Amino acid sequence: MIDRPEVGELIATLRERGLLKSDTPLPFTGDNHRPWFVSLMTGVAGWFAGLLLLFFIGLTLKPDSSVMIFILGAMLLFAAWVMYRMDRETVFLDQLALALSIAGQCAVAWALLDDARSTFVIAGTVLLLQIVVFAIMPNRAARSIAALFAVIAWVYTIHFLLHPGSPESLFWQREGEAARTGFAWSLVGWLLTWGPLLAFAVYLTTRESVWMATARRNLARPLLSGLLIGLAIGGMAAYPLTWAVFGTEAIGIGMNWYALFPLLAIAMAVFAAYCAFQLRNLGLLGFAVFAALVHLSKFYFLYGTSLTWKAVIMSCLGVAMVGAGLLVRAKAAKEAGP
Repeated sequence: MIDRPEVGELIATLRERGLLKSDTPLPFTGDNHRPWFVSLMTGVAGWFAGLLLLFFIGLTLKPDSSVMIFILGAMLLFAAWVMYRMDRETVFLDQLALALSIAGQCAVAWALLDDARSTFVIAGTVLLLQIVVFAIMPNRAARSIAALFAVIAWVYTIHFLLHPGSPESLFWQREGEAARTGFAWSLVGWLLTWGPLLAFAVYLTTRESVWMATARRNLARPLLSGLLIGLAIGGMAAYPLTWAVFGTEAIGIGMNWYALFPLLAIAMAVFAAYCAFQLRNLGLLGFAVFAALVHLSKFYFLYGTSLTWKAVIMSCLGVAMVGAGLLVRAKAAKEAGP
């Protein structure tokens, strides 16, 4: 289904002139007509409804074994898949399918990880589950959400691969466990965590014109959306890991090399905003900018430096942003010509 008549006319003309093959998939489909904020609202509501549905099923059916919980989760996922296939244009069915999908994922994860005591196994299992959901669900919003949570699960998987421990070690440390890694090793861990994701985002963004012309866009578009959102808020998702590595006493410490990590979180959010700008996705661009501001506020309040140093940092950032804006404007004026 074409969203706008003029787009359909353009495609028909290109086909008549032989510039497009007759079987070329249409670049605009019916599931793209909703504004991004409506999709965001339905996504949040779907998550809330899914958790309530899972709670209701637990109260009514009272499953007493991991096998039964797994079967229930698989049935919920199948029901969500059927609803997505039945009608992709009705908001109610999409939202109900999302709720069923969330409840099914939680149930399956619960069944698989009931006796797990390894944080690496837990994070890795959630990562694999999100990959499976991304692959099977025939819905862009569901795939974007799966891609987002896959990014977060990837962050925790790499962290617990380098720092194995029990689930309690995520939030609580015993005496003397804080700051158990050096700066160099923390930087290596950061590169292993975010380096592949950043490279993948660059690859998908720069090759948009290639995959948009094929059916691969049905996977690449939600994958890139979830990936960019994950890069924008990745530092927030990993905040508990900051406490686990550096300890809660790190809050209010003086400026040192560890300040690089929240600055890198800001840089990733700005990078996500740049990619969103390249993709002409204003909703994603605004979200990434908001995430960058949140990271900046955390950086401002986390470290116990003097107000003078904070003012200097903010001034330098402001000058850099104004300078970048002037360069962009000058480049645009030069390309526009006289």
